[in-house]
Amino acid sequence: MARDPLQLVYEQREKQVEQALQAYKNAQRQLFEQRNQLQNLHQYRRQYVSQLTVKGSQGLSIAELGKYQQFIVQLDQGITKQQQGIVKFEYDVHTEKKRWLESQVSCKAMAMLLEKKARQKAKIADKKEQQLLDEFATFQYFQKQSSQ
Repeated sequence: MARDPLQLVYEQREKQVEQALQAYKNAQRQLFEQRNQLQNLHQYRRQYVSQLTVKGSQGLSIAELGKYQQFIVQLDQGITKQQQGIVKFEYDVHTEKKRWLESQVSCKAMAMLLEKKARQKAKIADKKEQQLLDEFATFQYFQKQSSQ
């Protein structure tokens, strides 16, 4: 028996929901990792500034102070770049969540359509069964009448 095309579409929509959910989870994971990297950069900067303070109290040459300041500027640039990257990952999470939710709606609509179609088929089958029962009852009635 040939499969119902609506059932095939429904199964495809279910796969799309699953794929969209996986993409959403991946986007969330990547955002989490990017935020952790940002925290690590902030922590490393604080440690480096603390190290500069300790060494500065012991006395630093101008060249050493310049190297520390240059590295702190590089860390600040890295932090800024990481913050800008996080904005992109937040957008990706938002986009993937929206795609996942839209695919769920589409899948649920298809499920409702399949359910409606199944109810209609059941209603038609019930009518046919009732018609057969009525015909059988009529046949039995006439059989009984003719045998009397």
